[in-house]
Amino acid sequence: MEEFKDKIAIVTGAASGIGRAIAEKFSQEGMKVVISDIEKEALSQTEEELKQKGFDIITVLADVSKIEDVKNLAQKTIDQFGVVHILINNAGVGFAGKMTTTVWESPLSEWQWILGVNLWGIINAIHIFIPIMLKQDIECYIINNCSVAGIISPQPGAGIYSTTKHAAIALTESLQSDLSRFNSKIKVLALCPGFINTGITNSERNQPEELKDDQTTNPKLEQTIKYYKKIIADGISPEEVAKELFESLTSKKFYISTDSHQLVKGFVKNRMDGILKDFQK
Repeated sequence: MEEFKDKIAIVTGAASGIGRAIAEKFSQEGMKVVISDIEKEALSQTEEELKQKGFDIITVLADVSKIEDVKNLAQKTIDQFGVVHILINNAGVGFAGKMTTTVWESPLSEWQWILGVNLWGIINAIHIFIPIMLKQDIECYIINNCSVAGIISPQPGAGIYSTTKHAAIALTESLQSDLSRFNSKIKVLALCPGFINTGITNSERNQPEELKDDQTTNPKLEQTIKYYKKIIADGISPEEVAKELFESLTSKKFYISTDSHQLVKGFVKNRMDGILKDFQK
């Protein structure tokens, strides 16, 4: 896709952080953007601020873990614009929060919540939007926010989050493989941000009441969680992620890295080297 003006983009998790930055960047490039989020007040505020800048925005309140909400997101987009060119499955939760602990201590409700948003959110979107895009038979994109956590070895205290992101990578790779066999015009990208200054460590604010638990962090992980929060606070801005993503749309990349943090590169290299070493005979 060479021309992006007047194209229709959908961004989930767009009321803050990376999603909001992507929505604004795409709007600046002349696209019409559907922004979706589970946070009603933050979504309304984002809509107001972006419209004040003259951008063509509509909002859809949605919990991506619920298939009916995703169906509604698709229907409202088609009703308003008639087509979908870019879908960014960005909504994500569950990293370094106040209840982050070991995988065996994590309550099943925590697994349900994080898997629901980070993995089922993408599954639901694929189920609803791929048939729409195939029927359109035009060049378009599916972009899944898989995080760098999806391609590095899981770090202490990040077990559930890493599980969902590794699954998201496998799902995104599988989607690309399947679509290529059908000579589809849909391009698939795996967005892999590293340490980004967002509110991800406070994502429990959106956790459904029925899935909340009084579990607390294992004391042995408290310093680790504090370190995660600091390195995220010191990370690059969401706007830098949005800029890198947009520039990558016309490249031949599948994995979209967004920051050059040497720690991130080291983690990726260590995982790949370790796998290759163990497969040597």
